[in-house]
Amino acid sequence: MKIGRLLLFLGLWIGLGCPMMPAQTLTPNQARTDLTYLKRKLDLLHPGMGYYTPRPRMEQLYDSLYNGLTAPMNYLAFFHHVSPFVTALKDGHTNLNHRKNFIGKTTRFIPFYIRPVGEQYFISHNVSADTSLHRGTELITINGRTVADLHRELMEADHSGSDGDNLTGRQQWSLVQFADYYAAWYGSADSIVITYRLPADTLIRKTRLNCLTLTSFRSTIQRRYHNEIDRRPNLSVRIVDSATRTAVLRVSTFMGTKKNDPFQWAFNRRLKRAFRELKKENIQNLVVDMQGNGGGIVLNSARLLRYWMPKPFTIMEHEEMKRAARNELISRWNPFAALNFSLQYKANGSDGFASRSSRRYYRPRNRTSFKGNLYFMMNGASFSATTSVLAKTLDAGMGTFVGEASGSAYWGDFAGHFKTITLPYSRMQVRIPLKKLTHAVVADRANGFTVEPDFRVTRSYDDVITNRDYVLEYTLRLIREGVVARQPMQPIKARPLQASR
Repeated sequence: MKIGRLLLFLGLWIGLGCPMMPAQTLTPNQARTDLTYLKRKLDLLHPGMGYYTPRPRMEQLYDSLYNGLTAPMNYLAFFHHVSPFVTALKDGHTNLNHRKNFIGKTTRFIPFYIRPVGEQYFISHNVSADTSLHRGTELITINGRTVADLHRELMEADHSGSDGDNLTGRQQWSLVQFADYYAAWYGSADSIVITYRLPADTLIRKTRLNCLTLTSFRSTIQRRYHNEIDRRPNLSVRIVDSATRTAVLRVSTFMGTKKNDPFQWAFNRRLKRAFRELKKENIQNLVVDMQGNGGGIVLNSARLLRYWMPKPFTIMEHEEMKRAARNELISRWNPFAALNFSLQYKANGSDGFASRSSRRYYRPRNRTSFKGNLYFMMNGASFSATTSVLAKTLDAGMGTFVGEASGSAYWGDFAGHFKTITLPYSRMQVRIPLKKLTHAVVADRANGFTVEPDFRVTRSYDDVITNRDYVLEYTLRLIREGVVARQPMQPIKARPLQASR
């Protein structure tokens, strides 16, 4: 279990260099103003209002929340009050975030990472002062509440990274970032009381642990688990089995590698090098590791697909936005912004705009294309542009999918461009996607709401203890046994193929 990306995830909501803000109380009028402002902005801008949750239900929920604001409310209580309206959208790209400086350098976090096995939860990395809490220690309660109950509440409180009623994204992120989620939902705590059971022991013990600042958390992780920190660069290739000519291509993100690279040339160059190496080594089985890849730039996902798609393809069938979104994409200080918008978008006849270039075609690579067996390792944190790659590959009748369902929908998502609004009084921030992106896929070729695995793999207790990459181990076993769900370059059938065993 590599932890390099976990160090990046920890502190997602943290404004470094800023202290914890003092308590804030909102009057009923201030709270109502904030809620009304949020709803108005969502109605104006969000292309998915009413898509997953019917509009009458959203209106009913809004009225209930609005009418419940009858007394002064502290900031964190109001955060909890607003959250159900945002999560009701069931859109993984719409995020409710704390006001700036609410969490900062002095915020203290729960001092461990935890991993589930069935209905139980175990410590995988311990950064507390109590070094007796070895890997594999069962964590039973935190401050009197079971970990399962806490996980359930945190998972329901934030829909980030998970579309519709899909659970895998919420389950994945709320555990990978458990310390972040806990601090964001319950606030900073100097210490916690836990009950636990040590490995190979039946006795339930109880202790108090001090919580750590982000700086202390990171330094302890790096000191105790430096051998487990994932230092692999994005788009890295490693040969894992020379007998079966198998390699792993790690695709950790579709974001660019450089800030000042609008055409994503650096990403493209690294991708070319990776597939040249695969061809040079005569790789016959390629494992594409997309676990934890939260997405990024669609252009980069298309560039990856070019290396195995059998014929010219397009990623998106439609890209649409509401009329009010136009004002968010036009900069007043730029005299060419309106003209540029007109060149990129056209009125769609339903009080909105559609992209003129959504059906851009990409030609497959010929000289360095991969012709062998494709295996995809994925989980609930495989989201957004990552699901676009998985959906297009499934639609083409290719690939063997291993792990758990991706976080985004097979049909597409709400993303593209974003507007972050700040509520007037609480100063909470909400990120709103402006575009509805519909994948150019055939609905009958879906294998579920998301892209579902052909082989679902779950963690065992032994996997926790040994820190084993259990999804990769399972995938390599499939390769050694010659198991594929879909043969490369075969004609597409109307319904998804069943996994052969």
